[in-house]
Amino acid sequence: MAIEAFRVELPEHNTYGEVMKGYFSLMRGFGIEFARRSDRLLIPTYGRAWFDDYVERRRAEDPQRVMRRQSPEDPSFFLGEYLRAPGTIYREVIPNSGDLRVISKKIVDMRNTWLHFSDEPSAAQLREAADLVRAFGQKVSMGIQGPAARMMKRIDRIRSGQYQAAASEPQTPAQPEPASNGGDEPPAEVELETAERPSRPPIGGLWRGDIPERRVRVTRTRDVVDVQTGRSLRSEVDGSFSEKLRQWTSAQPMGELWVDADGAVGGFIDGEERLLGYTGPDPAGEIARGFLVRRYYDILDGKLVDLDSGVALTELVPEGAAATAMAIQNAVVSQAEPGGTIRVTNYGDVLYIDDRGMTRLAVATPSTWFPGHLS
Repeated sequence: MAIEAFRVELPEHNTYGEVMKGYFSLMRGFGIEFARRSDRLLIPTYGRAWFDDYVERRRAEDPQRVMRRQSPEDPSFFLGEYLRAPGTIYREVIPNSGDLRVISKKIVDMRNTWLHFSDEPSAAQLREAADLVRAFGQKVSMGIQGPAARMMKRIDRIRSGQYQAAASEPQTPAQPEPASNGGDEPPAEVELETAERPSRPPIGGLWRGDIPERRVRVTRTRDVVDVQTGRSLRSEVDGSFSEKLRQWTSAQPMGELWVDADGAVGGFIDGEERLLGYTGPDPAGEIARGFLVRRYYDILDGKLVDLDSGVALTELVPEGAAATAMAIQNAVVSQAEPGGTIRVTNYGDVLYIDDRGMTRLAVATPSTWFPGHLS
């Protein structure tokens, strides 16, 4: 019998296209291998139509969540069933263990996050996704753990500058496709109108336009001073200076920051120019300000819990913040459904993400959220 193989495509650069290529190729390989494993373990008992039979049964049990058209290679389906469906057939494919369920939930949450949180996913986010797939593969002895580990190494080398993509090899001339514009190829770029002043991205997004000349730096005493004048920015900041500073710096920007005429503050995150926030009020209408914290949350027995520890928010916050923490928990519990994703940004925006999109349910602070998660 011939042995088939699926090649996971590794990124060549830290660009949107390369990152997306790496993510979807990794998840495709993961899904195909899991489907083949399921066939190998389930066909002897349930026959070759096991998947179609299972989907029909689950549609009768849960028609709102289980659609007619499902793929056995879709991680969001088989992991969702493994996590939520009582007596699911997938627990005959992989063990029903606590640590594997946590990793599976994180993979599903990462998928929801990629689809709905950011239009500019980074190599750092791809590395996090690859690490989760590697851990899953390691737990259940799947071959995907190898390509996932290799992807992590590639990303580390790209981010450190050690990896340089090889120059493209000459391509064999192909038969040109018919064109309707005199033989010219259609353009590969979309021309964009240039605004008088570039519109600001969401907080955390890639900086648009030129970097302003005004530079500021964070001192050891947790002040922010103008590099040229030495003056503090405290008088320019609207609201709590310490909270603004925490929001600007909790994503660990490298080097000096910069401030534009409208109060927009920027810095380098993972080598990319990002909008970190504002000295004045944040723009109205932003759902998810800042950067996602690398933590995952869930609802367990009606309580908002940290996915790794299983400990509830209301059991950890100081007594003086208990009422606010309870209000945050109630807001999340009232909206979150099984299979949805609960994340938080460094600004404290508590987010609920599912197939319908993303909603901000509450705003937390370091004292009203899980200790250490926003620090």
